[in-house]
Amino acid sequence: MTQNNITVIEDGKIKWIIHDSKGNQYRWEIPIQTYESYLQNITYPIQTIQYPEGKNQEIGEFSSYVKYSFANVIDEIYENCNGDADFIYEVWYVTSRLTVYSPDIGEHPRYAIETMTRGGGDCEDTVILMADMLRSSSYTRDWKIQMVYFDSKNPSDPVQVNHVAIAVDTGDYSGMLETTAKRVEDLIRWDACPVVGWWVDI
Repeated sequence: MTQNNITVIEDGKIKWIIHDSKGNQYRWEIPIQTYESYLQNITYPIQTIQYPEGKNQEIGEFSSYVKYSFANVIDEIYENCNGDADFIYEVWYVTSRLTVYSPDIGEHPRYAIETMTRGGGDCEDTVILMADMLRSSSYTRDWKIQMVYFDSKNPSDPVQVNHVAIAVDTGDYSGMLETTAKRVEDLIRWDACPVVGWWVDI
């Protein structure tokens, strides 16, 4: 049975009640002032990538938006999982239930807590949210986690970078994940084809 996730604002705090796929419930909260401090410090770093033929393109640099926001709750989720791959699945599951994909939400990326509070975002917002959750855990310190910028229409021969996904290598498991996916088969779809892109460590 699918459990409802809840976001409320009360007593000067933003509070979430979230559930994993097994029905476990987690509570997490932050002061409103903390949320507001993120919004007051929004920057939009740019990076320049170069295609093999020499063409340059400016794209957003989103790794700086990962702030380890979930350190007080995420290990509890890991401890209810059956290993690394299951934890990655549960992080995606929570992300997929908390957000609605909004492709026209705007060019500026959002911090993880803003995407959770708004309940939606585009590809960079859900990548930031998933990356923040994964990086917040003490169990993932040795993992290689990267943002992958690529051309979703031409993944093996990029013409114009227009998408970002997340790549995770735990040592035992590795994969490139579609953070906007609502179905498991869509979550792993980029592993089914060679992707030529630009990989940025988180």
